[in-house]
Parts: sequence; C-alpha cells; structure tokens
Amino acid sequence: MRQCRTAAGLAGLLALLPLAASGQDDDALAPEARLTVGQQIAVEDGNLIGITPLDLSLRTGTRAQTLQITLSAPFRLNDPQESRSFALGDPLARLLYRRGARNSAIEAEFGYRETDLEREIFFDDLSNEFLVVDGGRVAQTDARMTYVFGTQAPLGGELGLFWVRRDYSGTTSPDLTDSETRRANLAIYLEPTPLIRGRIVAGSSRTEEDDGSESRSDRIGVGAAMQVDKVTNLDVELARTNIRRDEPNGNETAEGPSIRLGLTRSRPLGDWSLSFASDPGTAGRRENLTVGRSLDLRRFTLSGQVGVTRFNGNYDPVFQIAYRQQVNRLSTVQASLRRAGVTDNDGDEALSTDLSASVSRQLSEVSSIGANIRYRESEVQSGDSLDARSVSFGLDYSRALPADFALVAGANIIRSKNSNGTREDEERVYLGVNRSFDFLR
Repeated sequence: MRQCRTAAGLAGLLALLPLAASGQDDDALAPEARLTVGQQIAVEDGNLIGITPLDLSLRTGTRAQTLQITLSAPFRLNDPQESRSFALGDPLARLLYRRGARNSAIEAEFGYRETDLEREIFFDDLSNEFLVVDGGRVAQTDARMTYVFGTQAPLGGELGLFWVRRDYSGTTSPDLTDSETRRANLAIYLEPTPLIRGRIVAGSSRTEEDDGSESRSDRIGVGAAMQVDKVTNLDVELARTNIRRDEPNGNETAEGPSIRLGLTRSRPLGDWSLSFASDPGTAGRRENLTVGRSLDLRRFTLSGQVGVTRFNGNYDPVFQIAYRQQVNRLSTVQASLRRAGVTDNDGDEALSTDLSASVSRQLSEVSSIGANIRYRESEVQSGDSLDARSVSFGLDYSRALPADFALVAGANIIRSKNSNGTREDEERVYLGVNRSFDFLR
C-alpha cells in the first residue's frame, strides 16, 4: 500500500506543554510494567490453530516527561499459512518518549509492525492511503521526532522529522514495491501583536522505491493566524510547491502555488468553520472547499464538514462526520464517516471513503463487550491503480477471573475486493484465557 502525501501540521505536540505545568502528582506516572501471557484456540478460515499472545507494556515518567514501551509477539501453532508449525504471527513494537517544559516540548517515537495486508484496515494511520487488495504481508519500520519551542514568546517554531520503511512479501500487485520515505517540516512563528501570529513554513519529502522510482516534493511559504473579533479567527497560508516524480519510463513535474484558507467562528454550543485548499499535482490541481459545524452537548459531541473537491474539471462531494455519545454510565457509542481526495507518492489521485462505528458496554463489574465495523473504499481518479473496497466486523468479550486471569472471546470478519474481481477474505473466531503480571508497583 503506497504512502500518500499528508498535511505537514505539527501543532499536536503543543498538548505536551501542560506536562510541566500541570498539578498532577508523580504517583500518577509512577513506574509500571505489565506482562500478559495467554493461550487461545482460534478457527481461522476453517483451520484450527493455537495462539500464544505475549504482550509487554512499560511506562515511567514525571510531571515533565514520560517514557512508554509496548511489545507484542503472538506465537501461532499449526498455522497452514506459515512454513513452520510454531511461528511468530504479527509482531509489534513501539517506543514513545515525551518531554515538556514551560516554553518547549519534544516527542520521539519509534515503531515496527508486521501484518497481513488485508488486516491493515484496522490501522487508523492508513485512512489517507490507497486501498490495495492483495494477499501478501507488509513490515513497516518508522521513526519520528517533533520539537516545539518558544510557545510563550514572540518568536517560536516547530521542527518535525519523519522516516518510514515499508517492505512487502508474498504480494502480486505491481503497485506494492518496497519503499523508504523521509520527510522534514519547519515552521517559524512571529507574533507582532497579540491578535496576529505570522509564520514561515518549509517542508521537504523524498520517497525512493525499489523499482527505481523516486518522488520529491518541496514547499516553502508564509502564513498568518489572526483574531478578527472575539469569536472569529482567520488563518491564511500561501506557499510555493515543487513536485517531481522520476520513474523508469520517464518523469513528471508540477510546480505552482499552494493556498490554505480557514475561518472559524465560535458559538455557545460549538463552532462554525469554512476552509479552502488548493494544491498542484503531477496529475492535475486539486481544490477543496468545505463548511463545518461542531456541537458539544452534555450527552454527546457531533462534528461535521461538507463540501466539494475539484480535480481535472470534475467536481465530487466530500464530507467528514464524527459522533460520540456516552449513552449511560456503562455504554459508549461512536461513529465517523469521511470522504476526501488523496494523492499517493506516484502522483496518482483517488477519492477515499472511510466509515467506522463502535459500541462498548460494561455488562457487570467484571465483564464487558464491544462491537465495531469499518468500511474503506478507494475510487481511483488517475493512474493505473485499481478501485478497491474492504469491510471488517469485530465482536469482543472479556471477563475478569480470580488471580489476575481473564476470559477472552470474539470474532472478526474481513471482506476485501478490487475492480478486477480479486478478493481477500478472512474469518476468525477465538476463545482463550489470559494472565497478567504487574511489576514495579
């Protein structure tokens, strides 16, 4: 599945700053380590297999910094898809470090995971990528670092670095080639008055694929965020973007202005928003216009955006809706629907649709149940990729037992298909017992 170009926003790290100033006690971030060992019996696509999940989580920190490590290694017994009778399933490892001070913050994250391509529908970070139906596997290694400084000074900035490597095995689609992406973003903020915050932005991205293809994208520009009145804010950005795609059979280039415009107006129960974006691409310029509304009520929160995207003279509707409700003290419901234009590393364009919904309920003090459904679809507008869609359904049940044991059971169903008729389906029902061990307490 090919990487797609995403916005270079780094503002999320600002949430780290309260770590240094908040009044939370050190006891709340006391060192913690948990090892979970289990044994499950599962029926996958008609095959009976044994699964031994091993999960380890470590956390330590203070009011100013946190360190988290997560490791997962599910071992599988008698899986016909493996060459050995006892093999490692889908391993996952992640390390996250955060440190915040009064005027700056830094965050670094390193990760590794392996999974079947049909199961990538469960990963939220893929919603801005083309969906590809294939029976192979992918191993992803990634690292990122974000640094924010001068948040309470007239001069400040943000620096973000990102690297990801994706390696495929057992695939048949020619679009799935091993790739490596490096990306850097920089923003310098100037605050001449309390009501205006200007910025200088720059970004660069490089993607190299093993078939000899290479993609480059550079961007530099200026912007400003302004408070028009007590309830209205305006954000404007104008940049120059240069894109180059080098492939074995030739190259493509695109150069032109990138425009961003955002207007928000606060209301008692939520905000109104208006946004416009225009970006060049090797397959043509894409323009997006949306109007949004958010509601934050006592029982639920609802946000939505509707609009239109224009590409190569064609207009298509786009929208984004998110809903969350605490039905009662024991039940939670949430759902989201998103349709937007995306661009991959080869400059190809598509409309991506992503629908997800979940419900969870605490049945008793020791048991809970949850259900979720997700649908993803890619409608290709340029390039030789295929239209594809995938849907998944999951049901999970857990019940606490004495001596830190837990009974777990559930089912997962995945159905995937592309426009040439290729299908990838998966069915799984499992039942097992887990045992948790807590350390460092």
